[in-house]
Amino acid sequence: MGRAARLSRVPASVASPRKTLSVLAAVLAAVLALVTVVYSAPALAAEVTGKLLVSTYRLAPKESPGAFQWEIENGVKEVAPDRVDARRELTVVLVGEGESAFPERMEVAFSGGGLLPSTIVARPGATLLFLNQDEIAHELYAVGDKSIAAEATSPRGRRSVTVKDAGVIELRDQLLPHLSGFIHVIPNAIAVATPDASGQYSFPEIKPGKYTLKVLHGKNEIASQEVEVGAKALAIDPIALTAPSDK
Repeated sequence: MGRAARLSRVPASVASPRKTLSVLAAVLAAVLALVTVVYSAPALAAEVTGKLLVSTYRLAPKESPGAFQWEIENGVKEVAPDRVDARRELTVVLVGEGESAFPERMEVAFSGGGLLPSTIVARPGATLLFLNQDEIAHELYAVGDKSIAAEATSPRGRRSVTVKDAGVIELRDQLLPHLSGFIHVIPNAIAVATPDASGQYSFPEIKPGKYTLKVLHGKNEIASQEVEVGAKALAIDPIALTAPSDK
């Protein structure tokens, strides 16, 4: 009886095949779950940088946004060549089908008697907050667009404008005739960058994918090229800007 009892307890001390298979299945499920999490995690974002060659970029006098005293022939002083303020007038935008990095609200300043930036990019439904940093009032309005009617914005004041439809909106000021600006409402805009005075620009975090990089100046698109962003930082070759031809 003692031996029989001992023999009857042997199977109980050995893991059953069914239990072993259950443990293996649980381990396999855990491994598969981990693999799924790793491969389904969002792709890393990469920095995209580049430079606009602005030193030789010139516009015909009639394309200038305003006529200042140094740009008018007066018979005394030589007229200065037309200049482009990259930080104020140029904008770089990435267009594509990926996830947008655009904020729902963007700020634009009245500064130095003009808009900063004066070439603005937004997505439909975005709100633009115009901040008056000048010591004078402004009355901004959109040419041919009643949704942005002339409205006084006092010094240190602010005004909110919501853009709806895709297209280009021309902005003017009833109090300062030389002031102008343009809003490009682009539905598939992914990210926007403002170059510095030397033309350098950057997009800090762009998801991998294929995009179109566009350079805008005023109402015009002055450069465009396809770019492909991967997991690593991308440095785009310098872009030589050419003024749009007369049409």
